[in-house]
Amino acid sequence: MKKILLAILAFAILIPGLPAGEETVKILPMEIPADGASGANTLLAVLSRLQALGEELTADVPAADIMLLNAQGSPLVTLGSLKKNKLKWDHKTFQGKFLALKFAAAEYTALAGSIKAKTPLPGYQIVVCDPETQAVIKRFAVAFSDLADLAVQLNYPVKAAPGQALRQEVTVSLENRGSVAARNIRLEIVLSGDDRVPLRRAPAAATFVEDMLLENGSETIPVLEAGQQTTVTFNGSLKLPEDTPPGKHYLAVTVDPENSISELSDDNNISQGYIMINVPEPAAFAVEMPETVLHFVPADYGFKIVCFDTLFSDGKDWKLCKMKPNVYQIKHVSWNDFFWEIDTYEKVVWEITGIAFCKKGGKSRDLNIKVEVVGGSLLTPPSRFTLKLERTRLRFEPATKKFVLLTYEKPVCHLPFWWVCKREPYLYQVRCVLWEDFFWQVDTFKKEADRISGGKFCSIGGSAAKLPAQVTVEK
Repeated sequence: MKKILLAILAFAILIPGLPAGEETVKILPMEIPADGASGANTLLAVLSRLQALGEELTADVPAADIMLLNAQGSPLVTLGSLKKNKLKWDHKTFQGKFLALKFAAAEYTALAGSIKAKTPLPGYQIVVCDPETQAVIKRFAVAFSDLADLAVQLNYPVKAAPGQALRQEVTVSLENRGSVAARNIRLEIVLSGDDRVPLRRAPAAATFVEDMLLENGSETIPVLEAGQQTTVTFNGSLKLPEDTPPGKHYLAVTVDPENSISELSDDNNISQGYIMINVPEPAAFAVEMPETVLHFVPADYGFKIVCFDTLFSDGKDWKLCKMKPNVYQIKHVSWNDFFWEIDTYEKVVWEITGIAFCKKGGKSRDLNIKVEVVGGSLLTPPSRFTLKLERTRLRFEPATKKFVLLTYEKPVCHLPFWWVCKREPYLYQVRCVLWEDFFWQVDTFKKEADRISGGKFCSIGGSAAKLPAQVTVEK
């Protein structure tokens, strides 16, 4: 007789569809008879094991029928019954140590194929039924091959920052709940934007991609025997990409992602949980505004500062003084001991100190600001002149809430005219009193600024248009 022994050890796995507390896989050793010695489509169940299994299943049941069901829940064969505390089997014995179970051709083919190939055949159950109503009293899963069964559990910090090495230990508990050893077991730590982490080889990347392998996030366990457990510690070597987006993510461990190990089930090959990626609040940030210009029309003293087609000042917090047809002095209300003097004929801007505003004299320093003039001479005022304020930037310190709009390191805004709102530690909204239906939003993580239209200040929503401005961040 050609014998292939089905040796299934008892171990706990979660079987979909089974009631809580009834997830234990039971041993049902079988052999395939040689040359149809016991008849066509017959498998031989080891009688001693079946007897022990029956006694275990019916220990607290007064009377019952014992049946084998397929993955669809349909009865394949009635194994026997319990009457008056005695088990009686409904099939012939073979060689005094086997129970000959005859199956339909299709079911026999599936069962025999699983035994020969030593592959999992999930969903089969032994059920204990009430003999009168046939209501199921107990049900247990059975398997049909000697296989490994790897299960993982991930322990990890629930908060981290982009680019951070996970200082708190990340550990993986790995257990082989199967009946044979597993070898060359690959573990991978995967970062995902959602909880649908696939069981596959994760791609390694220098920048964030969905379902990616973390830097230093793989380990290989040479061997894990049946019933053995081990703990793998990554000791803070794991590192998140610098550009990991802030917000809720998922960290997962996958075992045998390439499916190279024959297992009873892959359902326990992933362990995952959410991790919050937080961007630390910066010490300060600045929006560089090299396209800022100051326009002045001498005829009506019309004065404004503009950048990116946005008005930053209408001149109401400035003082203006005409010294000559070609010489003008300007002073912001926050400037105490200096002012600027513009010569539209020489096309130069001076910083004047040591003299009162609207007076001649004092010490002068050329600011190297480019001046564009339309019309005018030494005797007649120009129709218009423009200062190119290339060294202009908006700067904010979140901790001190200090806000400034600087030109050549001098403030050019009146603070009561401005508001700053922190939406997130990395996201700020800025609004000037002159802006009626829009505001700016600065993202210190992406290092970019947007103009938000149609939204409410200090809230989400609106239409964003990216500004051609560089954002610098001080950590």
